[in-house]
Amino acid sequence: MRAGWVIAAAMMLASPGTAQEWTFQQGPEPGRNAAWICDEGFCVGLSCDAGGPLGFGLSGQDDADLAARPDLDALVFVGGTALPPLAFRSIGPGTFEAKLTRDALRGIERLKAGVEMEVLYWETADDMPVRRFLSLKGSREAITAVEAACPLPDFDAQERAALTLRDPASHVLEDMRAACAALGGEVTEGARYTEAIDLDGVNPEDLVLRHGELSCSTVDDLVCGPAGCLTSVWQAEEEGGYTRVFLNAVQDVAAERPGALRLTLKGSLCGRIGAGECQQVWALQDGELAPALPQ
Repeated sequence: MRAGWVIAAAMMLASPGTAQEWTFQQGPEPGRNAAWICDEGFCVGLSCDAGGPLGFGLSGQDDADLAARPDLDALVFVGGTALPPLAFRSIGPGTFEAKLTRDALRGIERLKAGVEMEVLYWETADDMPVRRFLSLKGSREAITAVEAACPLPDFDAQERAALTLRDPASHVLEDMRAACAALGGEVTEGARYTEAIDLDGVNPEDLVLRHGELSCSTVDDLVCGPAGCLTSVWQAEEEGGYTRVFLNAVQDVAAERPGALRLTLKGSLCGRIGAGECQQVWALQDGELAPALPQ
């Protein structure tokens, strides 16, 4: 049973028509902890499983639209200030969980200090958002308790995983096709779209994607501008997949030496807005490309 089901279980304890407040619950299984609030069958909270990190949960099992959703994007407001967007995924009919990110930590402090929270989510892309208002009474005590019981996620690993794809060339191509199709066009793939490159001096080979080589039939220069065309560089992982280490508009990219690339740039990256073309060597530093220090 996943941690999100703890929050769903709160629905059975909430009495319709009565004022609700945040509750901290341990169990029923060892290591499961949750802080939650429910109102009219809709529950939101924070929880963890045994050995797992703290995360957000949302449940609306009595809502047929929510029960059919595989995922759910939500916005939470406290005192008129929005928390970072929450990307929930289904772990059972009408029950969802979302990862706690580094950016969301300050949002948790707002939940503990606020009086009321507003939750917005969209049942379909074309509908007005559904708005739910939930009390924050008792949130400081309940959330402080679940924070003490649950470890935080490994944010560094989480952020690196968010930049890692099994097949980035296909992923970028599909995104471009979707954007172009929305403009009534079709994408043509140029010969220089993908290029294997030795970024770090070890196998497997790394990858450069020149997004500007994906041309849309109805829009010129969809990802290009005065500074150049959007270009991404991906470092190959030993276990498979690629991690993005660079994304920006450039004129071109070429291998310089293991661990470094020579970028042909224009504009602000050359020192000022409107600057002419320049070349710079960028090197891997702490998992991303950055201007190399003089050797």
